[in-house]
Amino acid sequence: MCLCRRLSEAYIAVAISAALLAAKPGCLFSRAFCPDPLALAVALALEALDRPRRWRGHLVTNLIPPQIHPVSLIFKTGARLIGRGGLLRGVLVLITTSLPLTAAAVLYGLARGDGILWSVLEGYLLKLSFSITHITYGCLMGYDSGMACAVVKEFVRRDLSECEKGLVNSACIETAAESLVDSFASTLFWYGLLGLPGAWLQRSVNTADGLVGFRQYGPLGLPSALADTLMNFLPARLTSFFLLGVGGLRAPHALCHMERVESINARWPLASIAVALAVKLEKAGYYSIEGGGYPQDIDVYNALRLVNNTALAIATFTILAVL
Repeated sequence: MCLCRRLSEAYIAVAISAALLAAKPGCLFSRAFCPDPLALAVALALEALDRPRRWRGHLVTNLIPPQIHPVSLIFKTGARLIGRGGLLRGVLVLITTSLPLTAAAVLYGLARGDGILWSVLEGYLLKLSFSITHITYGCLMGYDSGMACAVVKEFVRRDLSECEKGLVNSACIETAAESLVDSFASTLFWYGLLGLPGAWLQRSVNTADGLVGFRQYGPLGLPSALADTLMNFLPARLTSFFLLGVGGLRAPHALCHMERVESINARWPLASIAVALAVKLEKAGYYSIEGGGYPQDIDVYNALRLVNNTALAIATFTILAVL
């Protein structure tokens, strides 16, 4: 019963997503909000070719200097506003972080002309708003070089000081699954709905949530956390459907443990990848999704391959839906 309910919810999310993407609601308002399938294809090609490099201890894209990357700029802008305050200050952080790049994308859409060069330029701007390779490639480099614990620590907000292998492997898999939603599927989804402004709105809101959307910030982080939850609601379930479709149902009972994860969106990709790999994913002291034993190194490699294959499936689905 639990499995059927979960699968039904995911299937309904896919059906709704496909209908919305095919309708291209943004095109009803202005060409600035209309997705360009060719630009989307260019962005995905750039994503496939992009191999992150290390800069000051962090993985960054090769497509733009990290000092002027739009995400870096809005992160720094929002960080300056963090301080004492409640809901009103939280709203200010959200607006200040999300408005500039969204407005810039609208202006670009209004100014852009027709032709392939405009599509290529939009594809480049779109690519800067998403990436899954910064996680999958980064984790792969860490495991290949024997520095898994050090690399995974860069990606997660949890104590891995003991470097327990099972927990480190779990953290890597969880990060890849969550990033598949936050940093890839959701951006493509909102691009399909509202064009380039939609993609940058999602990326900006997710950046604001990464700044203050945590329990320790209290009311200050509530607006950003709520906005991020709303924008990722359908994409999280869409991603879950494709993870299960690509990876299979090796441990379907793990779907019944997803309520142990507090986030109503993160629980979907986490439970789904546990199902597909038949492993246990755990954040010590917070939650545990029982799909099997703790993941081994081979499970991490399988997870990264699964995430990349699922990203390809989601990309194909999005292109077909917006054609």
